[in-house]
Order: sequence, then structure tokens, then C-alpha cells
Amino acid sequence: MQRHKARNPSSRHMLDMAHRLSYLLAGGTDPLAFLRTILQDALALTNSGGGAVLLLERNLRLLRPLVHVGDVGIAETDIRTDAPPWSTAVWGGKATDAPSTAAPPPQREAPLVLPLLVRGDVIGVLTLHGGVQLPSPRRRFLEILVNLAAHTLHQETQARALAQQRAEAATLIDVGQDISASLNLDEVLQRVVRQAAQLMRAKVCSLMLVDAHHATLRLHATYGASQTYTQRPPLSIEESLVGDVVRRGEPLAVLDVREHPQYQFLEMARQEGLCSLLSVPLRMHTRVLGVLNVYTAERRRFPPAAVAFLSALAAQSAIAIEHARLYQAMLESQERLRQSERLAAMGSTAAALAHEIRSPLQTMKLLVYAMQQDCPPQSPLRMETDVLQQELDRLALLVEQCLEVARPRPPTFTVQKLHDIMEDAFLIISAEAQRRGIVLRKHWSPTLPALQIDGAQMKQVFLNILLNALQAMESGGAIDVSIEADDTTMTTTVQDQGEGIPEAVLGQLFTPFLSTKPQGTGLGLSISHGMIEGHGGSIRVASQFGVGTSVTIVLPLSTPVL
Repeated sequence: MQRHKARNPSSRHMLDMAHRLSYLLAGGTDPLAFLRTILQDALALTNSGGGAVLLLERNLRLLRPLVHVGDVGIAETDIRTDAPPWSTAVWGGKATDAPSTAAPPPQREAPLVLPLLVRGDVIGVLTLHGGVQLPSPRRRFLEILVNLAAHTLHQETQARALAQQRAEAATLIDVGQDISASLNLDEVLQRVVRQAAQLMRAKVCSLMLVDAHHATLRLHATYGASQTYTQRPPLSIEESLVGDVVRRGEPLAVLDVREHPQYQFLEMARQEGLCSLLSVPLRMHTRVLGVLNVYTAERRRFPPAAVAFLSALAAQSAIAIEHARLYQAMLESQERLRQSERLAAMGSTAAALAHEIRSPLQTMKLLVYAMQQDCPPQSPLRMETDVLQQELDRLALLVEQCLEVARPRPPTFTVQKLHDIMEDAFLIISAEAQRRGIVLRKHWSPTLPALQIDGAQMKQVFLNILLNALQAMESGGAIDVSIEADDTTMTTTVQDQGEGIPEAVLGQLFTPFLSTKPQGTGLGLSISHGMIEGHGGSIRVASQFGVGTSVTIVLPLSTPVL
């Protein structure tokens, strides 16, 4: 083992050391360089072969090497503080005894561990390896060196904390500038997760938003995540670990998700090397819009400052989300206004055309009917007139639907049971469902309450939706219809097993004359939407391409005020 040449420094030498250290301290030298100088003087004082200054990570119960001189064997290794001699210095605040040169080799090589204290708290340790026991004067001088090291280490940690605070403040300013400069939500959120991951020294950072319709959290932005992580299904707010952050509106810290019973993706966490989790809510006033998560690769106890920083970043993200949503809502409102103006003009034109077409259409239907009566049943002309009659019936239906869109009839309310109307609709389509190999499944109680509705309009709505479901299922399957009631509303859900609706079409389903079927008029859902609104209710469509489509109708139990 290499040892330093200076042996048994005299009082003059110790005075020179003190003078040099005070000169360096007054000159504002770099803290790490000053610690190295102190360490070298301590080695010369004790005739040690090597030494190190280690910073205490109290939350992790670890000592992290900062500087070292000579052969110490811990230059790049974090040290657990749970066992002697480290526990004696860190948690007891006492120095371990220097080994005797007369001791056997294993004990002789044990380190001398000196706690570095500031205001009674241990912030690190200074270790010396292979030294000798010191007489009293040199022992006191070593204590002076230790105090200087503690003071310097405290300055270094304070400087690091200040630099971290400045970086965090700069990040918040950058995110704020992004929010004011851009309304592209995806770009802003991606920058948030990237900067959060870098400043929190995290392995993975993710941002998830609440899907209120399905009571789930959906992933919207990630940094450092693999494809396995990004392809996770949405998380249930009621059952998932981070869902608890949404429910309570408070941050959540988990020391190791791999050992938490409520964490749903344990195997993925083990494969990806995810350990500690800090999750904070994206809060906007009293609403929680989602969560911001950071995962570390090692166990970490997040201090209050880290929680506060991530919460501030989450607050900025919530503002970005709200601004982007308001901007999108404004664009959609403008588009709806333009569409309403176009529809109003189209409705007037359609009504006029429908009235003009209706009379000659009826005349043609009568003439075709007369021709059918004059033709033998098996003649080619009879077959052609049958086709002509079907097309005229389709045109007549289109004319009636145009009139429904242009001048909708207000509902006539009577007390009826909604499930009885659905039974009638089932009866009408049952033959077609059987022909297509489709099973109609009912999910409702016969004791459901009655409500004020227009039975004819609701039957038309149900038939439109059920026929759409039948036509979407070319390979058979099942259609599930459920009806449920609570204190104020009754909810009807029709779920098919069809191919689903493309996302580009999903947002325009209630637009008149928009149809994805070759023979469709594109008016069925538009008329149904108007009828449901006339009942004071709402209709929404959810679809997953390749899985199926769900149509949900919510009606008030009391008569709506129109």
C-alpha cells in the first residue's frame, strides 16, 4: 500500500497546514478542491494510506463518495450505513477508534470514520485507512480538519441545492413560456415529461389524463419509456395505484412499486427496472385532470422539495391542458356555428325540394303499382317493376327523412315504459338478426319505472341504432342492450361486436348525410340525435376499431322543460 512521505508532522508543520488552509478558504477555492486538500493534510497527519470524504444521503441511508485520495477501495461505491463502523459515525455521531499498529492485519486495515457535523447533524463522514493512533495535539488538529471539512461539505451541499432550485425555477419558466407561446398540447406535454425526468434524475416520466367517460387514466406523454410501458392499457381510476392520486387529489410516493400489492404491472416494472414512484395530480382549480409520474431505477425517498417541484410542474401542465382544451372547444364551436348555418340553409332547401318531389313521386308509385297489377307474376316486366317500386319506396323514405331534419316534429309525451318500446324494436328486427346469425341479448329489469316519452320517436331511435348495429356485424355475433335507472335518469346502452368506427368518422356521426354504408342516407343518427335532444336527453357513441361500438342514451325521468 502506498503511503504518504510526511511522517509525524511537527507543530511547525501543523501551523503551516493551518495557514495554507486558511489562505485557501479566504481565497474562495472550489469546495471539492478544498476538501481534497484537507484530506491530504489528514493523511499526512495520521500517516494513512488513503482516505475519502463521503456525503450522507439521509433518505436513502447511503454514503456517496465525493473526493478520495490514495487506495481506499470505495471511490465509486455507495456505502450502506446500517452496519459498523459507518452506523457508529452516521447515526451515533461518534468517531470510530483508529486501529493500533500492533493489531492483526484485518483490524489494522479497518478505517477510521469521523462524522462531519453541522449544527449537531451528521452530513457526511471523513474516512482514513491504514493510519495510526494519534497523540493529543495531533488529535485536536485532526478535529480542526474535520470541522473544516464539515463546513466545506455544508457549503457544497448548499451550493448544489441552490443550483437545483435555479434549474427547477428555469424549468418552470421554460414550461410557462411554452404554454404562452404554443397551443399544441402534445408538444408542451412532451417537454414537461422530458424536463421532469432530467431534473428529477428519473428513469421514466409519464403524464396521464383522466378519461371521464370510461373512468380511466390514459397515457398522453412519456420520456425514457420502452414500448412495453407505452402499450399498457388504460388504468382504472378506482382500482389502480396512481388512480388514488386522482381520487384524493394529493401526491403519492412509493419506495418500491415492485413490492406494492396495488401496483398492477409488477412484471413490467421488474423487466424495465422501475423502482421508486412519485405521482402528483394535475390540478385545475377543484378538478384533477390527470397525473404526472416519475420512476427511478433505485430506491429513493423523495424529499418535500422534490414533491413541491413536481407539483409546480404539474400545475403548469394543468394550465397547458386547460388552455389547449379551451382553444379546441372554441374551434369546434366555430365549426358547429358554421355547420348550423349551412344546415339551416340546406334544411330550407331540402324542405322545399321534398315538397316539390313528394307529389310526382306519389304519382310514379301509383303508376308503377298499376303496371304491376297488369303484369303476370312471372313475367320479366313484373320483376323490373318490383325493383322500380323498391327504389321509389327508398326515395319516399329519403324525402320523409329530409322533412324530419328540416322541420322536426316536437315530441308528444306520454307515460310509457322504455323497455317495452325496446321489446317492440327487438320484435321488428329479430327476423333480420336471425338471418344474419346475430343474437339479441337483453339486460334490464322488468320493474324499471315508466317515464314521460314520445313512444313513436323513441322506437324510431332504437330501430335506427339497432339496424346500424346489425349492418356493422357481417360475421354474426351478439348485440347487448342494457337499460338502467337511477334517481334522476334512465340509461340505455347498445353494444355491438362489429368492426367499429374509424376515429376520423367518430366525431362527425351526427352530421346529416354522412354515412359509411353504400346504401345509407346518413340521416338516421342525425334524426335520432335531434329526437333525443327533444326529450332533454343525450346520446354518445364510443367505438374501438376491430372490437365494436357502444351507443349510450341518457334520458331524464321527469318531463323535460322545452
